[in-house]
Amino acid sequence: MFKTGDPLPPEVLAAIAQGRTIDAIKQLREAHGLGLKEAKDIVDAHRHGHGNGHAQPAAPTGPAGFPAFTATGGVPDTVLQALAQGHKIEAIRLLREHAGIGLKEAKDRVDALDVSRQRTADGLAPGEMSRKTGALTWVAVAAIAALGIYAYLRTGA
Repeated sequence: MFKTGDPLPPEVLAAIAQGRTIDAIKQLREAHGLGLKEAKDIVDAHRHGHGNGHAQPAAPTGPAGFPAFTATGGVPDTVLQALAQGHKIEAIRLLREHAGIGLKEAKDRVDALDVSRQRTADGLAPGEMSRKTGALTWVAVAAIAALGIYAYLRTGA
């Protein structure tokens, strides 16, 4: 298994030097059984001058594999403010600029933040449903059943 600090294989370094990024990622995955994202992050770090021929440590991850938000590297207030104002697209754009991530990853993070923010505002734990929603559903079902019984008795009896 490939460990942080292990030297990159010579064929991977050669592919990076020749600008064959996809081949470098593929070779690194095959040689060490890494996942696509993990291998891509290592190759990208090396390409952008953050590598010295050795694997760089990955960022700590939080729930759902997203990088953990720390006090110094968390979500900027501007992202949270845009989300609180209902400007989800703006929040995604700001997060992409801040974290240097792709559109899908930024959207997934903003969606997760939005759900978390809404649950906190409602006073609900993650996964907990509002009791009002459940009660209203039962009232609607009872009303429909009563109308059905009334129609049946009126026409059939």
